[in-house]
Amino acid sequence: MSRSNATLRRLVIGGLAGIGLAGVGLAPPAFAGPGEGLSAYDQGDYATAYRELAPAAAAGDPLAQYTLARMYVSGVGVSRDLGEGLKWLRKSAQAGIGAAQYQLGAHYEWGIDVEQDFAEAARWYRMAADRGVAEAQFRLGLLYSDGHGVAPDLVAAHMWLNLSAARLPPGEARNTVMKLRETVGAKLSAAQIAEAHNAARDWTPVAAH
Repeated sequence: MSRSNATLRRLVIGGLAGIGLAGVGLAPPAFAGPGEGLSAYDQGDYATAYRELAPAAAAGDPLAQYTLARMYVSGVGVSRDLGEGLKWLRKSAQAGIGAAQYQLGAHYEWGIDVEQDFAEAARWYRMAADRGVAEAQFRLGLLYSDGHGVAPDLVAAHMWLNLSAARLPPGEARNTVMKLRETVGAKLSAAQIAEAHNAARDWTPVAAH
């Protein structure tokens, strides 16, 4: 069932804030290139950014696609168009941009502009989590804890929450994730906690854009 909640819509598609965890968010990337369009976006020159990024996105550049998605969903440099934004977000996610994968997973988890689908949310969150996106690791841990879209697995939940906490900066968001990890850990045996810790220790991120 699709949600139309304006706040969730703003958080997920307008920025990169973590859904369901106040204070967790991915900042807009500080692009160093390639291309004048990415630099223009970084400087707030959205007209130039669109002029340069639109053809680059059409040619298959995933960072251009991701940035163009952000422009369409927030209406900077172009007329706001959520359909176009989601189209470019999906292309960027399919090309392996972790931030885009996380956002697409949030769309599916919350049913924003797509049919709610926890399994699809878990699939995209896993891709982003594998690339080290802490917010995706958090959301994936919760899905494993609740058994939404995946089989319930508290050991996996603990592992992903542990990884998320390790990657987040000190502050309220990290403290919240750590408390959730402790809640999950209270349901595990000592052997299971050791298994989760070992899995987190042995985890390595896949190549990220």
